[in-house]
Amino acid sequence: MSRPAQWSVSAQLRLLVITMLCIVPVVAGAALLTVRSNSLDTARSSQALSPAIDATNAVRQTMTDANTAWIRQVAGTSNDEAAEVRAALTTIEQLVDRQQAALSRDVLPRSDRTRYLQLSRDQETAAQAWFDWIDQPATGTDAAARTALLAGADQRFDAFRAVSATLQSQLGDQRAQTRERIAGAFNRLLALMLLLTVLSVVGAYLMWRTIEGSLSRPIVRLRGVVGRQRAGDVLAMADGRAGAAEIRALADDFNDLTTTNRALLEEQAQVLRMHELVLDVAQMVRSAEDIEEVLRLVCSHLGTEMRADRVLLYTLGDGEGGVDERVQWHRDDLPPLPPLPPSLAGSVPDVNRELRREGSVFVIRDLLDPEVARDERAAAFHRATGARSLVMVPVGVGERGLGVLALMTVDIYRRWRRFEIQAVQQCAGYLAQTIAQLRLNEMQLEQVRRLTELDRQKTDFMATVSHELRTPLTSISGYLELLEDGDYGGLEPSQQSALRVIGRNASRLRGLIEDLLVLNKIEASGLESDPEDVLVSDVVRGVTEMLQPVAARGSVRLVVDDVDPCLEVHVDRIQLERALINLGSNAVKFTPAGGVATITTRAVGREVQISVADTGIGIPAKDQARLFDRFFRASNANAQAIPGTGLGLAIVRAIVEGHAGTLGFESTEGVGTTMTITLPLLGKPAPPRRMAPPASVSAPASVPVTATPPGPASGNEQQASAV
Repeated sequence: MSRPAQWSVSAQLRLLVITMLCIVPVVAGAALLTVRSNSLDTARSSQALSPAIDATNAVRQTMTDANTAWIRQVAGTSNDEAAEVRAALTTIEQLVDRQQAALSRDVLPRSDRTRYLQLSRDQETAAQAWFDWIDQPATGTDAAARTALLAGADQRFDAFRAVSATLQSQLGDQRAQTRERIAGAFNRLLALMLLLTVLSVVGAYLMWRTIEGSLSRPIVRLRGVVGRQRAGDVLAMADGRAGAAEIRALADDFNDLTTTNRALLEEQAQVLRMHELVLDVAQMVRSAEDIEEVLRLVCSHLGTEMRADRVLLYTLGDGEGGVDERVQWHRDDLPPLPPLPPSLAGSVPDVNRELRREGSVFVIRDLLDPEVARDERAAAFHRATGARSLVMVPVGVGERGLGVLALMTVDIYRRWRRFEIQAVQQCAGYLAQTIAQLRLNEMQLEQVRRLTELDRQKTDFMATVSHELRTPLTSISGYLELLEDGDYGGLEPSQQSALRVIGRNASRLRGLIEDLLVLNKIEASGLESDPEDVLVSDVVRGVTEMLQPVAARGSVRLVVDDVDPCLEVHVDRIQLERALINLGSNAVKFTPAGGVATITTRAVGREVQISVADTGIGIPAKDQARLFDRFFRASNANAQAIPGTGLGLAIVRAIVEGHAGTLGFESTEGVGTTMTITLPLLGKPAPPRRMAPPASVSAPASVPVTATPPGPASGNEQQASAV
């Protein structure tokens, strides 16, 4: 029979549990009885004995006080003592009721209840006898009669005290005994707990000795073996002959795992090496700038780390028409391979498509195997390369095939492991991304070069056309002025009207040319600003003076609110005036006769807002998203044939944003439009900078207008068209 130390852990624990189950109920039962007895004694003391003793003491004290008061009454004739004596009888009756109620509780034994209640009734009878004696009428008033009355009262009072003392003594003795039992119960309970503790300690010690022999020491030895293996001793084995059954089984399992682990260590090292290989290839291709150089580096690294004899990479030309280039690596003692025969080279694109379509690779352990040798392509590849074993993976991105990567051995056949094949596939993926990216970079550089050249030609064309249009327009304006002044003779009213039409259109054309020149300048190199500290009130006043004649001709009332003279901004004054004139002329142009255009200025925090509002035709909601597009005009403006080019707001926005500001608007069709320029106050000046070109599409902005107002061009109107 085996020793307990060799039993299973569950058997040892069952032995301990059975032992404790035998000890604990006995001790727990004794403790329960002790606690129950203690609880009963406590209830007797607190619910019956103590209240009864308190009531007995109160009865004796009340009788004593009544006797004293009666004696004073007999000695004198005070009515106060008589009232006190009569009240004492009622008090005593209440106290006796409370005393008897306490002595009637079930916590007292029946015999004790009977005895105590009898003594209580005797006490009550003796007290009543005293009260009956003192209530009898006096038979005389001489000294002998009082002496006889007092003697009878003393005799009855002594009888009461004797009965009361007996009751109090018995109650006090029993309460003292009860308290002694309560105190003794605690000591007994403490002794029981001590006994249980000793038994538990002994049982724990015995169990510890058993577990130490069956669990602890074998586990320590097993842990030592694990430590040796962690230190590098992979041959360390556990002792499977000592300890509990579970420990012995664990040792056997550990030994099996050790045996299996030895076989996995080499594979894990190889997997780690493959991961490092993939990371190295990824690092190589990230820093690649030349396709040929990175392909040679990757092939060399793959062959060395994969312990291959040869690595071949065939890249395909555009359209996968055939092999565009070949990169090879080989062992130092092997000669380089000549180009593939045309029959094999022509099949490379087909192999690439086949592998990518099926999402697979070619893995051949032994090309000399009879079953493999029957495949004509395999046999031809062996004759051309001398390969004995082969791994071939496709190189491509998406649907585009870029080449084929092949690793081979030439001396012996080889079993290609799964993680090796995965590493080759991952490296092929990095190669594909690099080839595609480098080719794309080349194409993008060429496209950028062509687009840059095209943009330069467009800019030159716009500048040339604008300047060429300016020259004849100047001549037209000059001769038009001579005709209006009569230098070539008098003109009929109809001729004068025709000249005014020509003048208005010449002014409109001049504004268009100036806007085109400004936009061309912004796109080419940006507008150079010359910022200075400017009072907002001065700018608004100057703009108002320029817009007053235009508003008067259009029968539009121009209202300018008072401007805080302390508001100051850091801007290019000419450019800011141009922006405000553009907005103001828009407000006048798109407001019917009798309408109102309002310029309002206010400070909001560390910014100033300059708003230009009108009661004009407004902007349709469908057109508001394109207001900053060059040459875009609102549909209702086109429908009413209101002149304009759609370039003014693009220029305004470029000016405002060039000064670190924003341009916003609110508009309702048929109600009016409010354009708001927001600029930083001088406390936070905007740094001088070259203004960015206006976006063709952006956030909502302003109505499509030109900076030139309708009618003949005056001096102020011409200034509105100049930067």
